[in-house]
Amino acid sequence: MKKITLSGGFHNARRITLHVKDEKMSEGQYKRLDKHMCGVDRCICGWRGYDLEGIDRATFSEMVMNVSYPMQQKTWR
Repeated sequence: MKKITLSGGFHNARRITLHVKDEKMSEGQYKRLDKHMCGVDRCICGWRGYDLEGIDRATFSEMVMNVSYPMQQKTWR
């Protein structure tokens, strides 16, 4: 289990901590993180400028894409 902490960003969000297994984020964790880091309907901030602890940015970005892209595809159909 890996502990990941994010904070700051475009909307200056408070700290949020996730515990991920095998560097895989669940849909529920992604939704919680997305709502916490932005939560503004139709915002295009992309969580820019956030502080990240516990994992490198490349691995975190890949982890987010692996869960968010399939979720977006479901809504396109």
